[in-house]
Amino acid sequence: MSFWLSKADFKQVLSSRLFYKAFAGFWLTIACIFLLLVLFTRIQGELLDNAPLQGRHLDSLQHLKRNLVRLVENRDKSLQQAVDHPRLSRHSLILLVNDNIDKSVVTGNNETNLNLSILNDIGTQNPPSQTRTARYIAFGPLDVSIHQEHYRLYQIKPLPKSMIFHSIRMLPVWMKLLAVFIPSVILSVFLTIYLILPLNTLSRSARRLAEGELDSRVDVTTKRQDEVAQLIHDFNFMADKLTHSIQAHKQLLADVSHELRTPLTRLSLANAMAQDNANEVTQTYLERIEKEAHCLDKMLTDVLTLSRLEYTDHPLNIAPISLTSLLNELLLNAQFEAQQYQKTLTQNAMPNIELSCDAMLISSAIENILRNAIKYAQSYIQFTALEQGNRLVIHIQDDGKGVDETTLCELGNAFYRTDNARARQSGGIGLGLAIAKRALIAHRGNVQFANHQPHGLIVTITLPI
Repeated sequence: MSFWLSKADFKQVLSSRLFYKAFAGFWLTIACIFLLLVLFTRIQGELLDNAPLQGRHLDSLQHLKRNLVRLVENRDKSLQQAVDHPRLSRHSLILLVNDNIDKSVVTGNNETNLNLSILNDIGTQNPPSQTRTARYIAFGPLDVSIHQEHYRLYQIKPLPKSMIFHSIRMLPVWMKLLAVFIPSVILSVFLTIYLILPLNTLSRSARRLAEGELDSRVDVTTKRQDEVAQLIHDFNFMADKLTHSIQAHKQLLADVSHELRTPLTRLSLANAMAQDNANEVTQTYLERIEKEAHCLDKMLTDVLTLSRLEYTDHPLNIAPISLTSLLNELLLNAQFEAQQYQKTLTQNAMPNIELSCDAMLISSAIENILRNAIKYAQSYIQFTALEQGNRLVIHIQDDGKGVDETTLCELGNAFYRTDNARARQSGGIGLGLAIAKRALIAHRGNVQFANHQPHGLIVTITLPI
């Protein structure tokens, strides 16, 4: 992907409502941070920023000190007259701080009502410095002794207007971080809810759709008109089209399978009639035709069964039945079949529980999985039924070659057959496990496949009690 946008892409970005919402959100965050910093400067009161006093500012303050002492002691001026002298206070205020606050003296032309009280708290031990506030700069203090009274001398230069950026710069670090953190978190949470929440909802719906929930859709508010809303509309449109296509495909498969039953029945009848008058050589071929016709009939039956199960409104004959009654005959038949293959089927004692289910459908599903295990086992199959909480858990384990890990997730999908672990000699079309899986899902159950170490496959069936 190129870093530079084409002209068409750039125009598309500029026409995007989402772009302007993100742009406005960014600048709203900046504005909120600035306003919060200004608010902090107001509630913080006078803020001080100190820097060492040196160079011409220190020389000027020392020169002021000598002039004040000369005016008071040599020219018999009072302290107030000295600090109000036009030549000394033309461009600045003069403050003499005494430990006795009543004896402190300040230039009388403090027309801007500067708050100078904070300078009273600066002790004599402090070296001369340049103290900056939002409204003035104070140079000092210098110790002055006049008529045996000790003062701290400050020269104060008012600033033309409040310097808001300087006030922000003087805020404590924790206040600056707080001013950045609060708007960023609040607006980020709002932006996340506004943008990410519908995208997460869309992601969950897409995942459910991929898992086979064809009715999965995303609700979108009619007030929203940006690209996220358009994406949700497009997803719902795609899901509608996909659902219609899949349902049409299933319906077509069911219809074709159903229609094939009639000519297949006629074929079987014609074959039976032909066998009555066939010679020995022809009889062999007719028996082969009969066998393949039976095979084809079973395939069509499986396709129709799967098609019916895949419709969520397929009615089930739900009735209570004990687990023993459900599995006894099934396990007896499985024991007999395993013996024919010189294999051993072991089982545990059945828990005394009752299921509410379509007995024929569930029995057929479990039998399908169990016969599959018998067919591919090397020597033994283990059947275990357990009651775990409010669920029945059945484990069917064989000691066969197992299934490649990359194809485990495909077991139970219609028409899927493995090429290596499970051979194709059975002649099926991969519908047995798919029918069993759909039957269990229709009962709010599930089936899982996993390889068992050192070898073999273990199938776990869960059903609600």
